[in-house]
Amino acid sequence: KELMALVKDLNLEVVSIFREEKSAHTPGRPIFNQMMKRIEGGEANGILVWHSNRVSRNPIDAGTIVYYLDRGYLQEVRTPAQTYFPDASDKFFLNLEFGMAKKDSDDKSHVVKRGLRLKCEKGWMPGVAPAGYLNTPELAGGSRYIKKDEERFEMIKKAWHMFASGQHSVIQIQDIMNKEWNYRTRQFKRQGGKQIHVSSLYKMFNDPFYYGWFEFPRKSGILHKGAHESMITQDVFNRVQV
Repeated sequence: KELMALVKDLNLEVVSIFREEKSAHTPGRPIFNQMMKRIEGGEANGILVWHSNRVSRNPIDAGTIVYYLDRGYLQEVRTPAQTYFPDASDKFFLNLEFGMAKKDSDDKSHVVKRGLRLKCEKGWMPGVAPAGYLNTPELAGGSRYIKKDEERFEMIKKAWHMFASGQHSVIQIQDIMNKEWNYRTRQFKRQGGKQIHVSSLYKMFNDPFYYGWFEFPRKSGILHKGAHESMITQDVFNRVQV
């Protein structure tokens, strides 16, 4: 809204409006690349953006923008607070803005990773709790944990023991859960409340979370001892794997 008001005030000609949802932290954004290609082709000679950190928070895209100012493809990069022209001082300050944005992004990433490590050390798996368990988003940050889902915990526990007995296949367990037990998946805003799918059962029967451990980061092979209540023993888990 504010950018379009600026367009009207300055009587600018807008060639295209680009909306990019991917993070500027990583190069290779398709919308950004499309915009720069069209600028190189001579379709436009300026970029109007809310803040320079919306265009780039990585050195590759930042370097491309400054290079385009050098080569004359770009005549200006304009924000509501500042306009950067191809002269040496403006390019220096634009590069400085990009560097500050990169530093800020890296700092935030470091803080998030440190928080996740601390959470793992306390025994709480980051992310959405698996079936049979619930997150506690209603609690303040730092005091959240994973608790039993009273509605589904015992049903899933029974399914584990049925499979471990060797007397039921995954397909049979799926049929029993959906038709006899009337099992329904956890309801979220846009999904859930449905019968359990066979692929969800296979995923569940491979998850060490149920015997008290969890893998983080995912597919890293790094296991952490969980502080949540175990659903099964490691012996049951091992029999299911066999």
